[in-house]
Amino acid sequence: MTPPYKHWHLLSASEVTDALATSASHGLSTAEAQARLAQRGPNELIETGGKSPWRILWEQFTAIMVLILVAAAGLSLVLGKYLEAGAILAIVVLFGMLGFFQEYRAERAIAALKQLALPTVRVLRDGTPREISARELTQGDVVLLEAGNAIPADLRLIETVNLRVQEAALTGESESVEKDTQAPTQADLPLGDRVNMAFMGTLVTYGRGCGVVVATGMNTELGRIATLIQSVAAEPTPLQQRLEGVGKALAIGGVVVALLVSGIGIAGGEAVRDMVLTAISIAVAVIPEGLPAVVTLTLALGAQRMLKRNALIRKLPAVETLGSVTVICSDKTGTLTENRMTVTVIDVADHRFDVEESSNKAHLAPVGLLLMGGALCNDATLQEQPDGTMTTVGDPTETALLTAALRGGLRKEALLSLMPRVGELPFDSDRKRMTTVHPAPSARDGHAAFGVLAALDTPYVAFVKGSVDGLLDLTSAVCTTSGIEPVNAAWRTRVAAANIALAQNGMRVLGVAMRGAHSAEARADIEQDLIFLGLVGIIDPPRAEVKDAVARCVSAGIRPVMITGDHPLTASVIARELGFGSDAVLTGAELDTLSEAQWGEAVRTVSVFARVSPEHKLRIVHALQREGQVVSMTGDGVNDAPALKQADIGVAMGIAGTDVSKEAADMVLRDDNFATIVAAVEEGRVIYDNLRRFIKFAVAGNIGKVMVMLLWPIPFVLLGRPMTEAVALLPLQLLWLNLMTDGLLGLSLGVEPAERNVMRRPPHSPQSGIFSDGMGWQVTWTGLFIGVVTVVLGFAYHETNPGGPWQTLMFTTLAIMQVFQALGTRSNRESLVTTGLASNPVMLGTIALIIVLQVIAVYAPVLSTTLLQVQPLGAREWLLVFGAGGAMLLSTECEKWWQRRRG
Repeated sequence: MTPPYKHWHLLSASEVTDALATSASHGLSTAEAQARLAQRGPNELIETGGKSPWRILWEQFTAIMVLILVAAAGLSLVLGKYLEAGAILAIVVLFGMLGFFQEYRAERAIAALKQLALPTVRVLRDGTPREISARELTQGDVVLLEAGNAIPADLRLIETVNLRVQEAALTGESESVEKDTQAPTQADLPLGDRVNMAFMGTLVTYGRGCGVVVATGMNTELGRIATLIQSVAAEPTPLQQRLEGVGKALAIGGVVVALLVSGIGIAGGEAVRDMVLTAISIAVAVIPEGLPAVVTLTLALGAQRMLKRNALIRKLPAVETLGSVTVICSDKTGTLTENRMTVTVIDVADHRFDVEESSNKAHLAPVGLLLMGGALCNDATLQEQPDGTMTTVGDPTETALLTAALRGGLRKEALLSLMPRVGELPFDSDRKRMTTVHPAPSARDGHAAFGVLAALDTPYVAFVKGSVDGLLDLTSAVCTTSGIEPVNAAWRTRVAAANIALAQNGMRVLGVAMRGAHSAEARADIEQDLIFLGLVGIIDPPRAEVKDAVARCVSAGIRPVMITGDHPLTASVIARELGFGSDAVLTGAELDTLSEAQWGEAVRTVSVFARVSPEHKLRIVHALQREGQVVSMTGDGVNDAPALKQADIGVAMGIAGTDVSKEAADMVLRDDNFATIVAAVEEGRVIYDNLRRFIKFAVAGNIGKVMVMLLWPIPFVLLGRPMTEAVALLPLQLLWLNLMTDGLLGLSLGVEPAERNVMRRPPHSPQSGIFSDGMGWQVTWTGLFIGVVTVVLGFAYHETNPGGPWQTLMFTTLAIMQVFQALGTRSNRESLVTTGLASNPVMLGTIALIIVLQVIAVYAPVLSTTLLQVQPLGAREWLLVFGAGGAMLLSTECEKWWQRRRG
């Protein structure tokens, strides 16, 4: 029976070909391949359907706040109030379309995954190599590989010749993996350690080989990632959840109040028509019609500000979510590090220094020879771009050696012009080294290293690079600044100790040696009696700015966590250098042994997870979310995509990131700079604060309007006066107020600048509601204050000025009181004097506009008589209106003063 696809690496090459009824030398016959293709389907990733646009649109117009407005519009039509009905329905359409366009976006992650497979591939069919479409590959096909090929399916390798594969996009390991055909003895190896396998979407960087197709399409490791991406349901953001709760609470409360007021009025003998109109007015008053517009525009403006700081927002709710992030889970390769293998340490016989010093030390003969040998015994190339920058092409380890030589003033092309390659022994996995032969230069070529080479007194020189242990066994001398000395036990001990020390720091260590040669022919015995030049430590180094960014995250109460497919030792070294907290490291294999309870403990205490699969990354993010954390996941590889989509906010790298990671993410860093995340978090906190200010302002204002409708009959009843006017405010008057205050003033609150302590406080608790930290009390008393003051002022005016514009007075009082309420809401603790009027010029302009519009509404004939049914106000009435507004601001400032006094 054919074993499950994940265990193909455990079988020998012959067992694989037998199990799949294929031949390593002939492949499948054309007929058999077609039959299998018909049975198993094409080699492609399948995209499952997402939410249709019609369903998104339907959900917008079935939200509870929208349904209440629709009901209000329907009742207005029944009463013959066609103007009111039209205005309310217009708001409903605007409300729904804003939500639709915010949610409607094409998910292209699967399409990006499809692009990782090239359209053609070379296979053996009927014993003959031929080129076919990658879609036509099927299980049992034998695929021929060479440098530059993208792997078109999951392969069990059956032949390798110096084959190396770059798997960073799939596993997160930046170093190319050396492949062989031997079956391992350990069963549960992570992908990065299955060296006899080649996975779909990875890239051959060196050598050649062939492999049997063991999995295609959705059964490949890449297909499993596609399945994971599609299985992640879109979760509402913290803000969306809280706003939904606010909307439902307001809607239910408004319906209850409307029914209560209407029932009491009808029971007391009021006209049904008047009470229904009152119910409509309350429904209009309670719904914050400006909420969707203000939220969307505030998020959009925030996204524009983030773009200026190199953070591209793909999904608007992510702007706010950043402000609530409590944990940042970061991939290592390309996110915390440069995603570029780099020589960071050079160790010659009697010197050791960081590579930054190489330009100052390159004049020393051992250093120059080491850099020269690394550049000449090398198959990578340097290419100069039109802008003058240099790019490298080839194996990452070899490109690191070229770059180090270039920094030391030694360019490969210049060296080859003096010392062209005339012979070589290619790298192979048995010898673990590579040798090249070059004509020896003359001493007159200037560099001290050339003098040493000339002193060898041979027509040729051979450079050898490879594993340090292997080179030491073949070494008879060592090059020092004093010259060439015979190697002894002390030298061997020193080199071995340096090798171990660099390896323990998570580096890949290579040795470089040389010898004189009398022939251009590269025979096996040329790798004897070597002169050891030194060793280099190569690592994908941390980005220079990341350490400070991590420290800022910690000071802001955000916990950084590293999740990588790389080796645990390398991950631990990088995490320690960047200040990731705990030294504990858990591997994917260790995670597989944990119970659910232990998973919870692990994600609470461990800050570094290494050698993990895409499933592990996804599960870690999910486990943190179960612990109540708001999780951001950063990454750049295909293997990061499922976790990016699961996270509350996924952050992809814009330069080094794959298309898959970008499409799965909520935000893309245009400069691939981890520090940009910190700037985005700061911006997110500002936006979250501003949205809370708006909700505080809007809900308190709406409570005030509802209280006006609810309290209006009470003074008539208490004083035994006949209630000649049953409805305090008309629906269109309330709609006007909501659009002026919730809309325009709300937008000006959305651009409030950051408070001073925004990045010196913990993030908002995911468990806390939107009205936490005393905001619920502030909203309640402010709403009651607005309602009571307006009703008292309106009733007193109604009684002392029979037939006067009492309703217009109340209408305008509500507008102006909310203007002063907005000024007081700009900061939760700081006084308006400290904040300063000029710090938000948008609000000043908005206030001026609202006052002008309110004056037009009161005095313009079309608006005042036809639409809003109001009357002109005199100077005395305007004094009363602004007096009420001043009282509103004074009471808000007194409350903030009391809070500051209490600390």
